Amino acid sequence: MKKPESICVFGDSTAWGAWDLEKGGWVNRLWLHVAKRDKDYVEIYNLSISGGTIQTILDRFEDESKIREADALIFQSGGNDSYLQGRGGPNNIPKEKFRKNVEEIIERAKKITDKIIFIGFKNVDESRTMPVSWKDIYYVNAELEQYGQIIEEVCENNDVLYLDIFGLLQNDDLDDGIHPNASGHQKIFEQVKSFLAQNNWI
Repeated sequence: MKKPESICVFGDSTAWGAWDLEKGGWVNRLWLHVAKRDKDYVEIYNLSISGGTIQTILDRFEDESKIREADALIFQSGGNDSYLQGRGGPNNIPKEKFRKNVEEIIERAKKITDKIIFIGFKNVDESRTMPVSWKDIYYVNAELEQYGQIIEEVCENNDVLYLDIFGLLQNDDLDDGIHPNASGHQKIFEQVKSFLAQNNWI
């Protein structure tokens, strides 16, 4: 299969690169990796937004992908969909709505390219996320895992690649309990790099 010439990445603050003060996140580390090569260069566009959800990706990814003539699409989001609104409260985005949004993204993405990957989201340090320090919202590993399983199921049903990174990070890889620090982003980068190489994307 021919390597893509351009890859667009859509995600939330983790894909955007929050708290990696060394190299700007796993996506930028991936760009630095391919930029060093003299041949088989791939353009990588990081179009992630801090605080984003699957819904915010759905609202904008088509236009941004077409403008950049994307050959391949990577999506990493869902953590902000899963959080609980207060202790014992409802999820930010209900699971059925979340599932439908993922299905809709895949349906629309396939009209752009057949090269699509969803990356799961990482685990959190619950001692610092129940609630987080800046708002009365709760990130819970059991909820994150369930939302990740929804993405995996939808990808499997639609013949789309899925990379699971849940459990990859240790608590000391997380800056504030949620966002990876430089070591956390490096671990994610290594996993993504290997996965893309296995599938002949880079």
